[in-house]
Amino acid sequence: MDLDLLAACEGLAANVYDEDDSDLAADVVRWKNLFGLTAAEAEREIRDLKGFDKESYEYALATQRLPTTPRSPRGDARMNPKSRFLLKLEGLLPDVKAAQEIGNLDSAPTKYQGADDGGEDVEFCIINATAKQVIEKRLRDQGTDFRPTFIRISDAEKDLSPICRHPTLGIDSTMPQHRLQNETAATPTQNEYPVWYFFYGTLADKDVLARVLQRDEISTADLLPAQVRGGRLTTWAGKYRAMIHADLKAPPVTGSAYLVKSREEEDALRFYETERYAVVRCRIQIAGESGRSEGMDGLTFLFLG
Repeated sequence: MDLDLLAACEGLAANVYDEDDSDLAADVVRWKNLFGLTAAEAEREIRDLKGFDKESYEYALATQRLPTTPRSPRGDARMNPKSRFLLKLEGLLPDVKAAQEIGNLDSAPTKYQGADDGGEDVEFCIINATAKQVIEKRLRDQGTDFRPTFIRISDAEKDLSPICRHPTLGIDSTMPQHRLQNETAATPTQNEYPVWYFFYGTLADKDVLARVLQRDEISTADLLPAQVRGGRLTTWAGKYRAMIHADLKAPPVTGSAYLVKSREEEDALRFYETERYAVVRCRIQIAGESGRSEGMDGLTFLFLG
């Protein structure tokens, strides 16, 4: 897992997706804090990139500029219980054993190596929102001045059931008729790679996709014209295309299909879409050279807002 990527995501998760931050002045302040820019530089970059939420993430990937200081996420009272955090191992939490004990975790979390903004080696582990709250409370109860560094990981949820089609675009896949009648797992499975994804918004642009995946380019042969049924497009925040459930008989949604090669590629896509989305199964129709469409099981991002 790329800690630089997670650091970039943290800064964005803590500073974007606030409906009140829509004016330029607020965005200038946000970009100054995120990337260490002057006000003039921030305004220029914002205007050049039309830089609001997802664009600022693309900017972080393209320039490798990361937040200048660690930030605690805002709005804990509204925190999604499924939210996850990177916990910096330092002070009273020097290792994963200490994090396990103070956070009341069943097992020690996985440790990750990384570097901070100054290039110093640091260690992190990943915990959930419940463990974060337990750690904060126990440290407060101890009367210590130590304040741990939490970095929010804002990624799209992916929880594919192995015994039924849930979640699937366009159907209530929790109903009994969608439960599998044999030992064959529903496809795609949770950790199946490579796996086809259907993109309908900014990710359907090969230049945007290349930046998110940190590749030099995405060829037109890799990003294929495609469509899915069971969804319809809407917008949120006045500018982002988002897909929500629709009847399977509704007109198809057109976009592009891309074969995600690895967990690392998928992680980058999930961080880009943020926790406002979830990964769901779908049936992707790709037009072949003969003009006939080829159907395959795949995944796409469903808007949860």
